[in-house]
Amino acid sequence: MTLVVDTRSYPYSSHAEWFNRDRIENGLRKAGIEYVFMGSRLGGLTEDGKFDYIKREKDPLYQEGIKQLLEYAQEFNVAVMSSEANFLMSHRHHLIAQTLLRLRVEVVHINEFGDDVPAQPDLFHALVEGD
Repeated sequence: MTLVVDTRSYPYSSHAEWFNRDRIENGLRKAGIEYVFMGSRLGGLTEDGKFDYIKREKDPLYQEGIKQLLEYAQEFNVAVMSSEANFLMSHRHHLIAQTLLRLRVEVVHINEFGDDVPAQPDLFHALVEGD
């Protein structure tokens, strides 16, 4: 990995200060890894502060974020991060990975144990969209 893209809507934690944006960014840069915050474009929350992945996926700001993410992937080996360790509980899987899979981009999750897990199409999206 040469670039970490932070997709948290709120990149700060009151109970885990080591997870705050500035500390992560500084630590990654010291390790020679680039950091970009894209939570405003790729975060899971809609404008009204709710989780509505279908609505969020249609948002022009989100679509712009996906386009930028694909551009980064041309230059870097990209890792997308959020606040959830378990990707099955995160918008990384239910939103970002699903968009990328439909664009025929290979997505591999890293689970909470450090194992690589190839992303699979989400049944929810298939039912809602009729795929």
